[in-house]
Amino acid sequence: MATFRVDGREWHVTVDGPKIRQVRAELEGFDLGARNASQFTRLTDEPLFAAEVLWILCRKQATELGVSQEQFDAMLGGDAGEAAAVALLDAVIDFFPSHQRQLLKKLMSQQMEIQQAATAKAESRLLDPTTLEAMKAATLDNVDAAIDQALANLTRRRNATGSPASVE
Repeated sequence: MATFRVDGREWHVTVDGPKIRQVRAELEGFDLGARNASQFTRLTDEPLFAAEVLWILCRKQATELGVSQEQFDAMLGGDAGEAAAVALLDAVIDFFPSHQRQLLKKLMSQQMEIQQAATAKAESRLLDPTTLEAMKAATLDNVDAAIDQALANLTRRRNATGSPASVE
């Protein structure tokens, strides 16, 4: 059983047939048990949607603890949200038979490696002084272009009304 801790509470996340049907009924047919693993993409790409799924899976526990959905969602920011997301993905993987679990675990492991590599690459680029200079130059070029466009629009409007293009 997958778990995560938030605010001193341990939350248990379980995916089974009844819960898959419940999620499907409440979230427009979203299938936690899809054999094509499409659910992983949506759960990892849409954190607010993942929080909705987590709420459905943890609602009974939350109700017993007197925690509303709003309070539950508020707990899922930052590192707590990441821990909850990992628990959710683990629970989905645990639903499948062992031969599929191994493949899904490998897939998730590779996905995490790719995300870590992308984060490291982004950090490296952002720390590079030439990147900062290029970003500044591009921003200033955009500002100049916006000003030039605004001035051109003003000039066209003046010419269209018969007013002089410039006052000298």
